Amino acid sequence: MILVTGANGQLGRRIVQHLIAREPSLLDGGLGVSVRDAARATELASRGVIVRQADFDQPDSLAAAFAGIRRLVLVSTDGPAAQRSARHRRAIDAALAAGVSHILYTSFLGADCPTELAVAHRDTEAALEHSGVAHTVLRNTLYADDLRYLAEPALTHGVLRLPAGAGRVSLVSRDELAQAIAAATLAPRLDKRVYELTGQAAFPYADIAARIARVSGRPLAYEAVSADAYAGSLVARGVPAWHADAQAGLFASVAAGLLAAVSHDFAALVGHPPKSLDCLIHEYFAPRSPA
Repeated sequence: MILVTGANGQLGRRIVQHLIAREPSLLDGGLGVSVRDAARATELASRGVIVRQADFDQPDSLAAAFAGIRRLVLVSTDGPAAQRSARHRRAIDAALAAGVSHILYTSFLGADCPTELAVAHRDTEAALEHSGVAHTVLRNTLYADDLRYLAEPALTHGVLRLPAGAGRVSLVSRDELAQAIAAATLAPRLDKRVYELTGQAAFPYADIAARIARVSGRPLAYEAVSADAYAGSLVARGVPAWHADAQAGLFASVAAGLLAAVSHDFAALVGHPPKSLDCLIHEYFAPRSPA
């Protein structure tokens, strides 16, 4: 059996959907999920997915959730780095105790970056290596979906302010990353220990802003700001201080050129490259005719 953790989350749910699309026979007892709130997974259960309740903060719940599992898709959790690292270590320990033979972990392209958001990924990759269990690390690039949350407010005043400098970044949608993770999970053989799931090319945010402006028909310029100023603006909008600092550190890593990598790993797993940046921007920002 394959089990996907965090299947009520945005990435986990999409991974499950792509697993089913690729291998419908998994619904005959071959696919399970672990979720904190089973009531939110009734739709999955109705389709034949085995739903197990588990909470990484309650280690005793993990033994039953992971029983009989061959491949575990460990979807990274949210929260401060120390909390996330501890949760992931508990899951790895429980998987070992349950006899899981292979763990696939959804990591981050910038796992080596000096930012709060990278710490848990770095710790988890090290814990997997130390555990001795067969594992595959799937390092996701930044989510293209987040462009909407970054740019929509900026379009109201025409300026996208980020502490990303002139650094480049490649973007892929959550759905396509989930597609690649599902493909890796079902692959009869994986040739690499670490896969870097990136877009076709990397772009600076000044270029991204210009493309959004062209497609949306609304002016949008990019302005590089300091990490401190950006974090302060997030806190002023009600974002917790730790998360504001983490976001600022993430874009500072972009500025330092630490998220500019581009690989062909996505195509190697899926069979074709991910959507281009222009395609994604058109999906997100092209004006829609009234229904």
